[in-house]
Amino acid sequence: MKKLWDIVIKERIEIRYKDFSSLPENINGLYIYDQRLGPLIILDKDLHHSYRLHKCVLAEEIGHFYTAARTNLLTVHTSANLQTMEAQDERKAAQWATDFLIPDSELVNALESGCRSCFELAEYFNVTEWFMYRKLGLLKMCFLNHMH
Repeated sequence: MKKLWDIVIKERIEIRYKDFSSLPENINGLYIYDQRLGPLIILDKDLHHSYRLHKCVLAEEIGHFYTAARTNLLTVHTSANLQTMEAQDERKAAQWATDFLIPDSELVNALESGCRSCFELAEYFNVTEWFMYRKLGLLKMCFLNHMH
């Protein structure tokens, strides 16, 4: 988590915590570029109660900062390509986040040390299981794309 906070400080990313209880369940964080504040990450205040989820969500939102999201939830889009753009933005952010928290070389080490399940790998990297599934899914996509 310290490495993530170091990035936040270095890149001057503003972090705010808000009550997300009225938002859809799967939204734990938002990345926004604010004209006055600059880069802004808003996180659900309940993340303070879940270290692993907090770490994974923060990493993904920092991923949005680095992968320069072209979409902004506060901007109204009428483009038919919006969902495609959002999916690409999400994939890029997830790729950055999973590569940062679970580098491929360390994943190989974990597998060589005997980790066999997604649960064991999540324990090894101190991330959530869904985050680990995401890493493995992105790796699989990467291999499939290189085979064609």
